[in-house]
Amino acid sequence: MTWKVFTLGFIWFCVSILWITFLSVQDKEWLIREGSVKNICDLMKYIETDDVRDVGIVLTIPLIFPAIYTLVCIRKHYWFISFVILLITAFWLWRFFLRYQICLW
Repeated sequence: MTWKVFTLGFIWFCVSILWITFLSVQDKEWLIREGSVKNICDLMKYIETDDVRDVGIVLTIPLIFPAIYTLVCIRKHYWFISFVILLITAFWLWRFFLRYQICLW
C-alpha cells in the first residue's frame, strides 16, 4: 500500500462521514437533551416531522462508487480500502436505519 492510497482513502472516509452526517440529520434534532426529548425515539414520538431520510439515502449511495471502481475495475485489493468501505457502510446503516430500530423495542 502506498501513501497515495492511504491519503485518498482517508480523505474519502472523512468526506463520506461528513456527507452522511449532513444528510441524515432529522429536523429539530437539536432539541435532543432539552426538556422531555431525551433521545431520537422521543424526538420521533413528540415532534411531528417530515421524514426526509429517503432523499439522504439516494444522495449518499454514490459514495460507494469509488470503492466499486477500486475493487472491480483496478482489481487491486488493499486492506485499508476494504476497511474504509466497511466503516462507511456501517456508519451509513447506523445513521439511516439502525438508530431508528432501537425505538421499536
